[in-house]
Amino acid sequence: MIGDRLIWLSLCATLAFAALAGFSEVYLRAEGMGVLDGRLWGYDLADARAYLAALSPEQTVLYLGQFRLADTAFPALLALALLLWFRRWSAGGLRLALTLAVALYLGADYTENMLIARLVELGPARLTEQAVATASLFTQVKWTILAACFGAALLLGLRARNERNVQ
Repeated sequence: MIGDRLIWLSLCATLAFAALAGFSEVYLRAEGMGVLDGRLWGYDLADARAYLAALSPEQTVLYLGQFRLADTAFPALLALALLLWFRRWSAGGLRLALTLAVALYLGADYTENMLIARLVELGPARLTEQAVATASLFTQVKWTILAACFGAALLLGLRARNERNVQ
């Protein structure tokens, strides 16, 4: 029963991510450029200026409004799903380490959101290299930690499946 709930929670997190990504692609893509949040390898001052300059006033309002609200809810949903899977599949020090990784992901994602919102508020002309570099660092850290969490979840899930098959 708990496994069924976790599967549904994971499905909801996946659908929420798809909706967030779809929203950003449909409404926040500007001159072929995607949102700063989605750039796995980060961005520099020129990239940030080009993207923000390409945003229309309506897109800027969406970025700071609906997108930011959804991008606040989604990480919490994803973190909850990861924590519950890790709780189910791990124990002791490993569980603690994975819990800390999820907390770091959540902190990095929320910090990134705050920093990017500030960049959008500043606009392309008032950006500083340091502000962009800091936001970009948190974008890269978020994606790196998230990749590690997904990798751990995959390995733990495979181990749990193998253990069930052996029994």
